Amino acid sequence: MGVRRPASTARIEEQIVLEWKRYAGRKAGTDQQVAEGACYLDPAPCPFESRPEFETRFVKDCASCARLTGAMERIAPAPSGPGGVLPTLSLLFRLVEAEGMGAADPTSDSSDDGEESRFRTAAHLLRVLPLLHAASGVERTARLLTGALAGGFTESIDTILFFEVMPDGASLRLECSFRRADLGLPISTMEGFLDVETLTAAGAFDGKVFERLREAPISIDEDRDLLADAVFDGRPAVVARPHEELRLPSILVDHLPPGPAAILPVFGRERVGGVLVIAAPPGVAGWTSSQIELVTAVAAQAGIAIEGAALTDLSHRRGAGLHAMQDLCAALVKPGAAEPAVETALRALADATESTHGAAWTRTADGTHALAVVVGQPDATEGALKELGETLRHWLEADPKPIRLDSVAGDPRFPAILPESWGTALAIPLRADDRVWGSFLLVREAHPGAEPAAQPFDAEEAMLGELAATIASLARIREAGGDALALAQRRLRDTEAQLRHLEKIAVVGERGMQVAQDIRNPISAISGFAKRVLKNLGPENENHEYLEIILREADRLERVLGEQISLAQMTRPRLKLQSLNQLVQEALELQSDELVRRRVRLLKRLAPDLPSLLIDPDKIRQVLANIIQYALQSVPSGGRVRVETRTGPGVVNAEIAHDGPKVAGETLDRLFVPFSMSRRYGAGVGLAVAYQMVREHGGEIRARSEGDWSSIVTIYLPVRENTDRRAKPDRRAGRNDRRRRMA
Repeated sequence: MGVRRPASTARIEEQIVLEWKRYAGRKAGTDQQVAEGACYLDPAPCPFESRPEFETRFVKDCASCARLTGAMERIAPAPSGPGGVLPTLSLLFRLVEAEGMGAADPTSDSSDDGEESRFRTAAHLLRVLPLLHAASGVERTARLLTGALAGGFTESIDTILFFEVMPDGASLRLECSFRRADLGLPISTMEGFLDVETLTAAGAFDGKVFERLREAPISIDEDRDLLADAVFDGRPAVVARPHEELRLPSILVDHLPPGPAAILPVFGRERVGGVLVIAAPPGVAGWTSSQIELVTAVAAQAGIAIEGAALTDLSHRRGAGLHAMQDLCAALVKPGAAEPAVETALRALADATESTHGAAWTRTADGTHALAVVVGQPDATEGALKELGETLRHWLEADPKPIRLDSVAGDPRFPAILPESWGTALAIPLRADDRVWGSFLLVREAHPGAEPAAQPFDAEEAMLGELAATIASLARIREAGGDALALAQRRLRDTEAQLRHLEKIAVVGERGMQVAQDIRNPISAISGFAKRVLKNLGPENENHEYLEIILREADRLERVLGEQISLAQMTRPRLKLQSLNQLVQEALELQSDELVRRRVRLLKRLAPDLPSLLIDPDKIRQVLANIIQYALQSVPSGGRVRVETRTGPGVVNAEIAHDGPKVAGETLDRLFVPFSMSRRYGAGVGLAVAYQMVREHGGEIRARSEGDWSSIVTIYLPVRENTDRRAKPDRRAGRNDRRRRMA
């Protein structure tokens, strides 16, 4: 945005010293003679020692010499503040002007009206310098500068245009304009031109005649443009007839009077920040080089003031943004916040950036982005916002960086259904673990007729948006961690409650074991004595049937107690080779009386080619008996029970089914859980015992329902494990071999 150069104050001082050198050379013969001791203000020799060069002589000696300071005092009282080269500028102007006009020495007490007028102009421009540095903003600074120039050159300046270099460095935007003909009130004093409010009320600034210049920035032609020379090279230019000058844009020439024009760079601390165009009224020949240099120096101070105001504004904005983020952090760390983190962060960011409205989208389970919150009144339909959220998702997933849009309506990537009032926008990704989980969008509405129509978002606001997005992401992670912690704590409390309950059950179970073992002996005695009495009674005795009932119920109680004890005291299986079909036959024989009594039809289908298995016969027999008993208890009188054995890939299975009333699926799932079945004859425990015994053999037991069979229980016993067990060497055989070898 312009050419780099030294600090403007140092540049001005260098120019002043150079002009003094030229003046001294003309007055004292050569500047070298002045360096060696000649004086250019008085015939007497210089009181200081000689110097190798004029520049050192002037800065070190002349600037503090009583002759020079006395001459300055005779012209005007010395201004307050530090001394140096700059305060000598007014004296230099008087000396050069007096020399050019052939007048008497201006340091004398007598001076004519022309010299006094020039001095007042310089003093007037010097008085505006502190006002420039105290101004806030580009507009007020530009108006102070143009007002001061208009008051200092009332006869030789008619039109003043102040252009600001755009951020792209390739165009100029009209910031302030002045035309003497637009003054609605007479300003009689120079001080009146320093009153910006009075000039504004008088209509001096930004008249209607310059509306075309304000409509759009002026592009700079770097190859053949005087404006480009001022911006890129810092080179001023004076054009005697601007309407005939081809190196000026036609739109600029159309707004200038017929007189001469000067294009002057407005230097900042390091680069050109603007261009000042001054035009003389008809009949004025132009300006002297001293006047141009004076105007350039004052304009440079305005450029420095504008940069200072921009830095001050940036500092204020950064401070406000950081304060807003601090408040956001404080709001999000509070327990039980009223708003979700995304909404709180979006509201804080919209306020900090002075956005008209905003919206936030978050990722859903299917990967799309759904609208989460809206701030302000975006005047967009729900469908348009949904489509916009997906558009932002694709952009930010491809490149997760903030996106600044200077014109929403002019960007083809945006849906055409968005409101025309949307001016500029800023899109910010919400990221966590290198994944985009949402997005923010801030919008500033366009105001027709304003320039610009909507203020663009700058890099500072993009950085502030990233900070807010990071805070929102951290808050989201914190919320998720808090929910997970609460869930874990709730599960821990439930587990502790279950453990306490299980401890109580364990105590009850131990007591139940003791009771079962204590009851078992009396029941055996009852059963034994009942059998003895039954043998001595004939069938015709009326007590015969009662004794049979006593025996049957005693057997049932003994069986139930046996199941309870088996469940509580599971012993290791005693393995040996056994046929599964034989065990099925034995289990059926145990239930034969029940089959006959209940008139249950038995469908038996045993596979003849079953291999012998290395199992515990007593346990597997009990498993089969418990399952058959469950089937008999579930089937009604006259029902069917099916028992089958077969071989499968690596397994031998036994299947027992019945066609009794169907049970629900969740009941089948809990069939092998102890005490989950409220059946008679202890079946709820018997199936749990069967499940444990089958698992001890490395097998599985499953229950299902299929067709007419309401319950089918299948036992799977692996053949491979049995084969491996049979393949292991018999330690007893080895022991016998050792005995034979010893014999």
